[in-house]
Amino acid sequence: MSCLPDCSFSKSTIDTDSSVCQPTHDESSYQPLSEASCLSEAIPLLPKDSTMIKYESDAHHYELLSIIGKGMIQAAVISLARHVPSGQHVAVKRINLEKCNHDLTYMQREILVTKQLHHKNLLPYFCSFVCDNEVWVIMPIMVYGSAQDIIKSRFSAGLPELAIAFIMKDILSALEYIHKRGLIHRSVKASHILVSGSGKAILSGLRYSCNVIEDGRWHQTIHQFPSDSGSNLSWLSPEVLEQNLLGYNYKSDIYSLGVCSCELANGVVPYADMPPTQMLLEKLQGYPPVPLDARSYDVGEEPTETGNEHVSVENTYKSRWFSEAFHSFTSLCLEKDPLRRPITSQLPQHAFIKQCKKTSTTLLDLLATVTPHVDVPSLPRERVCSQYHWKKWTAMTRTLSG
Repeated sequence: MSCLPDCSFSKSTIDTDSSVCQPTHDESSYQPLSEASCLSEAIPLLPKDSTMIKYESDAHHYELLSIIGKGMIQAAVISLARHVPSGQHVAVKRINLEKCNHDLTYMQREILVTKQLHHKNLLPYFCSFVCDNEVWVIMPIMVYGSAQDIIKSRFSAGLPELAIAFIMKDILSALEYIHKRGLIHRSVKASHILVSGSGKAILSGLRYSCNVIEDGRWHQTIHQFPSDSGSNLSWLSPEVLEQNLLGYNYKSDIYSLGVCSCELANGVVPYADMPPTQMLLEKLQGYPPVPLDARSYDVGEEPTETGNEHVSVENTYKSRWFSEAFHSFTSLCLEKDPLRRPITSQLPQHAFIKQCKKTSTTLLDLLATVTPHVDVPSLPRERVCSQYHWKKWTAMTRTLSG
C-alpha cells in the first residue's frame, strides 16, 4: 500500500510548451490538490498575493551566477541566479534527468506537494519547468546554505548550543505544520535544513515524505518502508527500520530530529561509520547517539596533545559542556518507544527551546563567521530547451495521472 497520495499534475505544476520555456499560467496562484485527484483537506492552499514577483518558466529570465551546492547524489546542481526582470537573486535547482537515479515520480510529487504548502519555515518553490535535459526548480535563495554546509565550512566540531536551539525551534514549527496536514517528513537532517538571510531555519527534502491520508481516511500508522532511503538510514527511527506489523507514525520524525540535533552538535553524522545491521541493533537496543561533551568521556581525562585535526575536534568535545536541557531534549526525542516521545506541539515548551526567548543573541550573530553566497563570478550561459526531454518529462506526468 502506498502512503503517498496518488497525485496527477495539473498545468500549474509544470508547463507544457514543447518548444521553449514559456510560462502558460500565473505561478503565484496554485491549484488545489483536489484538481489533481488528491484530498484538498490534506494540504491547504497558498493564497494568491498580487504583490508577489512573477517568476517566469523561461530559462532566459535567469542569469546563472555560481554553483552553490549539489544534491540527489550529484544529479542536482543548485546555482545562485539573478531573476533578470526583477533583479532579485534566486536559487535554481537543476536536476539532470540523465544522471538522476531517483524515482522521478517522487521528484514530481515533491514539486506538487511543496507548491501546495505555505509556511515560513518550509522551502517554497516559485515555479518549475524543463530546459534541455534538466528540470529547473526556482526557489528563494538561502544565503547561508544548509546546516551541513555551515558545519563543514566553519564548525567542524559542531554548532554552538544556542544556534542548535534556534534551528530546532524553527524546524519544530515546520514539522507541526506538515504533521497537522497528514504528512510525515522522513528525512529530517542537516543537509535538508537551510538558513535564510533573515536567520530563519527552513526545512526542505519533501521528496521523502508520505501522506497518512488515503481514500479520505486518516491512518494512525503506516507500514511502507521509504523508497530511496539508503542515504537516510542514520536518521530513521527504530520502528521505521524494523518494518514490523506495528508500523510507524509522525513520531518517527521526532526521532530523526533527535539524531539531527546530535549531528548539529557533534559536526558528524551519527552511525556514519557503522554497517547498517550494527546501526539497527544499536537503535533497537536503545543506544542512541548523544551530544558529545566532557561528560561523554572519562572524568578527569586530559586532552591529547597533537596537531591531528581529528584529535583537535575530540579535544573540543572534552573541553565543552552542553546544558542539562539540551541533553534532556535529545534524550526525549531519541526514546526508543514512540509512545514515550513528545509530539511537535509539546517540544517548544522544553527548556532547551525556551532559552531562545531569553537572549538578545540571534542565529545570525552566532553564524557571523560564515560567508553568505554573494559576490560570486558569473557562469557562462548555454541553456536551450530541448523538445525531446520536455516530452520525456510530460509523458511521465501523464503516467502519474493515469
